[in-house]
Amino acid sequence: MARPLVLLNPGCNYGTGRRRWDKAGTGLRGRIGDFDLVEFGRRDIVKEVVARGLDSGARFLIAAGGDGTVNVILNALLELGRAGEITLGAVGLGSSNDFHKPFRKGDYAGGCSLRVSPDRVRPVDVIRIELPSGVRYCLLNASIGVTAEANDYFNSRSGFIRALQWASVDAAVNAAALRTLLWFRNIPLRIKVDDADDSEFEVSNMGVIKRPNFAGSLCYDTPIAPDDGRLGVNVAYGLSVFGRIGTFAAVSRGRFSGRPGTRAGYATRVEVSGPRDFAVEFDGEVIRTDRVLFTLVPKGIKVCL
Repeated sequence: MARPLVLLNPGCNYGTGRRRWDKAGTGLRGRIGDFDLVEFGRRDIVKEVVARGLDSGARFLIAAGGDGTVNVILNALLELGRAGEITLGAVGLGSSNDFHKPFRKGDYAGGCSLRVSPDRVRPVDVIRIELPSGVRYCLLNASIGVTAEANDYFNSRSGFIRALQWASVDAAVNAAALRTLLWFRNIPLRIKVDDADDSEFEVSNMGVIKRPNFAGSLCYDTPIAPDDGRLGVNVAYGLSVFGRIGTFAAVSRGRFSGRPGTRAGYATRVEVSGPRDFAVEFDGEVIRTDRVLFTLVPKGIKVCL
């Protein structure tokens, strides 16, 4: 069998990926032995890089980067129709690394979290995201509302955000979140969950999840397992500025269910549409659309948990 293949995104975490990898790579080799390493500087070549690796016999792929790196490799595998051939692991070089949460004390190398243990491999569900522009996939969670709009603003790299990044990435992230919390306007959306009738909400934030952690310290309290065949659906609606701030403060402590203006439950199919474009965020990536359908690919890929 071919050696594990590490796919490194050196530009992740706003250009610090290569530096972080230099510290983590030696420790990773001590954990799993020799491996092949391929760097990719552009996302549009990832599918080709993944296909070459699989054709050469690699069956253990390790995403060295942030959640976006895991996501782009996941999408390449599913688009190629070859996700069933491999196990996906990760080295957390990103800023949030939600794929790695909850962090485990012993699973680190060079200060970076690892998910590479063959003893913790498990098939997990994949969220399928159907958009007018095509189909995308994610492993962790998707969002609409404040979280998605904050990600979209941050990714826009405005002059203000770029200037803050020079001083501190965390400061830039926090500034994008605060700006969105203050200026965001609730989005009128029609939501259909499974076979229930459509419901209309003025959505402040909506999370469609397979993992509870998102955006740094935020965490839903909806019990969910990576392989339980269902989506967690968390909606906050009709919130004022102070209501949004209070809800996000609560979610930073892992409290969501039962708060005023919130609903939490489960589904296997969630349709969302609106009168205008809104941001849909999934594992840190953002697309704008006026409608989206979330479903599941049950146990669509094996990962190191």
